[in-house]
Amino acid sequence: MAKVVTVITGAVMIGVGIATGNLALIAQGVMTIGAVLLVPSMKARTANKNTMQIGEVAREGVAGEGVTAGSLVDLFNYGGKYGTEWTVGIYALADHKCDSLTGFFVFEKYVPFTGNGFVAGYKDQLRVHWCPGAWDDEVPDWVLANCPVVDGAPTWTANDRGRGVCKVYVAWKADKSDAKKPVWTSGSPQASFRWLMKGLLCYSARLDDTVGGSGPHRWDDPTTREWSANPIDFRHTWVRGIYAGDRVDDPAMLLLGRGLTDVEAPPANVFAPANVCDEPVALKAGGTEPRYRIGGVFGGDDRYIDTEDDIASACGGWVVEREGSIEVVPGTAQPVLWDITDDDLVEGSTVSTSDFRSMTDEEWVNTVAAKYIEPTQAWKDHSAPVRRDTADILADGEPKVGQPALTLCTSGTQAQRVAEQKRRMGRLWRTRSLTLPPRLVGAEHGDWLRWTSRRFGVKPATGEPVALLYRIETDGQDVSWQNQISLREVAVEVFDWTAATDELDDGSVAIANPEPDFSDAPDGADWSLSVGGADGAPTLRFTGAAGIDAVTRIYFDYAAASTAPDAEDDGAWIAAGSTSGSATDYVVAGVDPNADYWGAVSYQIDAERSDRLVLGPVTTGTVTAGEAGNATQLGGAYGAGDITTIIARLDSAGIP
Repeated sequence: MAKVVTVITGAVMIGVGIATGNLALIAQGVMTIGAVLLVPSMKARTANKNTMQIGEVAREGVAGEGVTAGSLVDLFNYGGKYGTEWTVGIYALADHKCDSLTGFFVFEKYVPFTGNGFVAGYKDQLRVHWCPGAWDDEVPDWVLANCPVVDGAPTWTANDRGRGVCKVYVAWKADKSDAKKPVWTSGSPQASFRWLMKGLLCYSARLDDTVGGSGPHRWDDPTTREWSANPIDFRHTWVRGIYAGDRVDDPAMLLLGRGLTDVEAPPANVFAPANVCDEPVALKAGGTEPRYRIGGVFGGDDRYIDTEDDIASACGGWVVEREGSIEVVPGTAQPVLWDITDDDLVEGSTVSTSDFRSMTDEEWVNTVAAKYIEPTQAWKDHSAPVRRDTADILADGEPKVGQPALTLCTSGTQAQRVAEQKRRMGRLWRTRSLTLPPRLVGAEHGDWLRWTSRRFGVKPATGEPVALLYRIETDGQDVSWQNQISLREVAVEVFDWTAATDELDDGSVAIANPEPDFSDAPDGADWSLSVGGADGAPTLRFTGAAGIDAVTRIYFDYAAASTAPDAEDDGAWIAAGSTSGSATDYVVAGVDPNADYWGAVSYQIDAERSDRLVLGPVTTGTVTAGEAGNATQLGGAYGAGDITTIIARLDSAGIP
């Protein structure tokens, strides 16, 4: 009910503003309604990629750089008293070979991927092993060693490679019931993982010197392919087909895409639009970005036209049919290929004209709220700043909202440019249908045409007729080779962009509750423990560095034990002292000879002390009789009254 009230309030403000000519009141009314209505929803088929899928699922792929939760392949436990200490999850991420894993999210916390193994900052309770989807990917040894055994046979073997499928093996260890600083405060992370990847390796005709390009790419040699976020290079690879194990010579291995030949999808059609996507566009903050990039998940169960539309939407383009092939033209001004006047019309043919659009026409807009995938907001759906001109709303008498869902767009500035193009196109209302003679039979879908007409141009016609630009929306030839075409008004200015004035600042920020951060605890590679001492007096020596500016003090503990003490059990450790956060060396004297010792390092950061990093074990040496005369060699400095302690030390060392 609150949303309804908000919309009514906004509508009243707009109505009063229009009646009084108060532009500020109109703008406020639009903002009020926008808080409720101007938030488009992503299509369901892509919105669920942030949620892990279970059971039989359709084939999926990753275009450019995108995030997916993948689908669960297997889940099992091992270790501990009851065999449940560790959980292993195996997830399929893409049904093709991928370039690289950039990082991943655990309960919305982003973790950069630095390589297979234990993940730093999770107290050795999280392990990740990523496989790109190569034909000979190997199952990790720790999966083979710990998988369940059923009827004497392991459930995973070295032959269970999942050939050609990009996958990730994850293991996480449960917290102890009395853990002071549990890692998994939100419960099991089983369904919380999301994986940020550079996905499909693309074939680029521009890099193939056998089809007119320049470079080593070959369609029939997938090893020559490279990762690309160029929408046109990705689309061409997709329409030609994505095959299991890159076996492009076997039609039966087609998994994703259309599987077209180079005749049905000519490589020559790729060059110009792909180059347009690579053109640099200035940014308001400085620097440039490519005009159009693509990133996200595409599905094998999506209709081909839906995938085509997703690609076209991301680059502000349109899908056209030319010479029997389907192509995507990215959003940019096109060269004028045809110039006509009224004299070019077929005599006796009918011309249909419209200078206005109906109230229900989605092309008529004055306000555009685009939604895209924002990397800084954990790669979630995000609304770009609303594009509008208050004068247009005043002229139309009400907000007319366009809500493009850019499911494969991951750049906020790109989303703004696409939304602004849609808004500007929404101010061009003219449409025409006409018949051209056989000599103009080559005019086809997507071409730009300039028509100078006194009868069917700008009304009222005064002076010289005004030339208008149109895009051919449909074309069709009859038996007499006459060409029936329909036109939609366009303008070069639609695609103009000046970053300093056109780019809007995104004032919306999503803030998530902070997750427990263990990244400031000492890392296993930061410190080492060794045995030192001169003249037979054993010492423990810590060597390393904090490597974190926020560390104000470093604490050192030790313990004599045959097995490693619990890092969280304060009673199991002896405090050896502390030093400044910049220290790189610390010596502990007063330890017994011939004993196994463990060391521990922890940090003071702000008002909190981090978890201990456990090091060791190390074994101290033997003190000889000839070295027993110096009391400081048997445990540090002793006063004159400490003879009893000295004698006890001598006895424990076996020195007469």
